[in-house]
Amino acid sequence: MSINIVQAQGLSTQKTIAVYKQMTVVTSFLQSFFVPKESMTRYVSTEVKRGLEKVASQVHEYSDGNRNVFTATTVKVFKPAYFHEYLTANEYQLYDQVITSLSNGDSTFFLDMVQEHAEQLMLLQNKIERAIEIMCAQALETGIVTMLNGDDINFGRKAASVVAYNAANDFSIGSVSPYDVFEAGCKFIRQTGKAQGGVFNAIMGTDAMAAFLNNTIVKERNDIRNINLDMLRTPQRLAVGHYLHGEITVGSNTVRLITYPEYYDNDSNVSTAYIDPKKFILMPEQTNFVLAYGAVPQLIEDNGTIPQKGRYLIQEFKDRKEGKHTIHIKAAPLPVTVDIDKIYTIQVLS
Repeated sequence: MSINIVQAQGLSTQKTIAVYKQMTVVTSFLQSFFVPKESMTRYVSTEVKRGLEKVASQVHEYSDGNRNVFTATTVKVFKPAYFHEYLTANEYQLYDQVITSLSNGDSTFFLDMVQEHAEQLMLLQNKIERAIEIMCAQALETGIVTMLNGDDINFGRKAASVVAYNAANDFSIGSVSPYDVFEAGCKFIRQTGKAQGGVFNAIMGTDAMAAFLNNTIVKERNDIRNINLDMLRTPQRLAVGHYLHGEITVGSNTVRLITYPEYYDNDSNVSTAYIDPKKFILMPEQTNFVLAYGAVPQLIEDNGTIPQKGRYLIQEFKDRKEGKHTIHIKAAPLPVTVDIDKIYTIQVLS
């Protein structure tokens, strides 16, 4: 391969004084609601037994008493999504420089090449991390995780927990009380989801949050001087990418208002929000969600290599015949909302 005169002159007449590499940090706020669990099986399963809050009935002293029958445990089996990203290491110019320098007994560029490959591998891992964050958003918003070839996983949210738009719940209408809308969600999670404790987290879409702050009833209530029912303050950015806007009192409950204004580039290269701007997702403070990592396809090696277990499998292959050096990263994640009835989603803007 030949180089032009400008490149040749640059070897002795120019010096690079600065390098800028745009590497966006991947946020993982939605993943923080899920406890990671790793498995060496391709399939993962959950066992769910719903709780009751029944009351004992009085009986006569010499009667047989009340016979109790308990429902069976429901077992569900899921196959996690599969991600496989790789790069061809020897396609980069630095790789050729290392070969040339090593042939002359010089290892100057070797560490630079290793660092470059590590950065590129991190970019590939970031792609998978964003895909996991999208799946977590889908699991929390609708209970349906989009999979390859339309084989979507439906965790079976109750219809009452996914509320479509209705003008009676529209935060932009001055006569609508957002507090009543929040309280309806809290009641569903308490009564149907059997959640205990009076503290809830509301992940607000950006438009929904703006409409809440601009709502007439909210403004009037927060103008009270002697009683502080709400504690709204300047948004505070926290470690995993979300913002805490404060707390509000809803009936006997406390609701934390959180926004997550983070985005990813979809297949059409359009910047897309993880959380629907017009909705909010309500959950209790304590949840039981799992981010399962299943096994990725591996082979039994002749050299006795033990199959790897973990969130990510990193493999390196060198094909001397084809002259290719490839580095691969693989993962099989799936967010599982075990406490499916402890999530409430509602659209509050048209």
